[in-house]
Amino acid sequence: MNVLFLKFIITVGAIVSLYCVMPFSIIERIQPYTFDGNEMTIDYHIVVNMSRREQHLVKEIISDTFLEIDQIYNNWNERSEVSKINRLNAYETISLSPQLEHFLQLTEKIVKLSEGRFDPTIAPLQQIWKDHLEKGEIPIQEEINEILPCIGWDHLHFGKGKIFKDNSKTSLDFGGIAKGYCVDLLLERIVAAGFDHVIVEWGGEIRAHGRRSAKHPWNVIVGGFDEMNSQNAIAQIILDNQSIATSGDYIQKWSVQKNGGEIVYFHIINPQTAKPLESTLVSVASATIVAPTCMVADGLTKAVMMHPSLSEAKEWADKMNRLDPTIKFLLFSRERD
Repeated sequence: MNVLFLKFIITVGAIVSLYCVMPFSIIERIQPYTFDGNEMTIDYHIVVNMSRREQHLVKEIISDTFLEIDQIYNNWNERSEVSKINRLNAYETISLSPQLEHFLQLTEKIVKLSEGRFDPTIAPLQQIWKDHLEKGEIPIQEEINEILPCIGWDHLHFGKGKIFKDNSKTSLDFGGIAKGYCVDLLLERIVAAGFDHVIVEWGGEIRAHGRRSAKHPWNVIVGGFDEMNSQNAIAQIILDNQSIATSGDYIQKWSVQKNGGEIVYFHIINPQTAKPLESTLVSVASATIVAPTCMVADGLTKAVMMHPSLSEAKEWADKMNRLDPTIKFLLFSRERD
């Protein structure tokens, strides 16, 4: 089976309804409006069924939400709240904003649901491996061993508006779920503002609410990698107030020569092995997950890819689905049928 990618396709159709009754029978037309842009180097695409006069309200929600993500959760922003936590010394306690404390509580649930496969404290490992892989080499075991004592969600202690680490080198990187969480916030805030038909996409993570028109739901096409033709799609997924996220071994990868052979590593670090994942014929090359929230879908796409083979990943996916039937998996390897 070829590696798959997630393609976001919306075919918009106008919905005409009475917005309000005014003198001279003025009718406000409700139709899909698209908001496109780029935040933190990642493109976003949002469609909302609304009247023209309401655009400013949605624009404010979008702007405020992206600003919040950057100021609180973005570890690449040195002034963000997460970056301040990363700079803490061991047992140095600081106050937590209500927003970040809530986010950490949600993250902890995903860490536990993934059985530790998803763990944002792997940031120091990511940096070591990336530095070496970009030179075509792998780090020596002594470097890895030096970092291991600071890896693990249990090094983080938070509650009642406070947080501290028990290891000063413990560092957080929420790149694996921050996009999904941002998509959740955007959609939930737009819906709370009174808009019933919305779809939000940022960097391939998607969440939908309502329908794109009275007759048609929101559709997402999963097509063959490098194939932009939706007619060749492997799957068409209808989102019914659901989210969808994807991860793959093709996003960022490096080749390393070792023992006369080639190893292809890609960007996801397995905290249980302290290594980046290897791309093989039987490993998971693409994982797409449908879940109630984009944050959960985002986090579990990384976790399911950490199994060494597609068959083992499918076994784990079946287990997760039995625990929570609202979570559904679509998994593929590079091995052809």
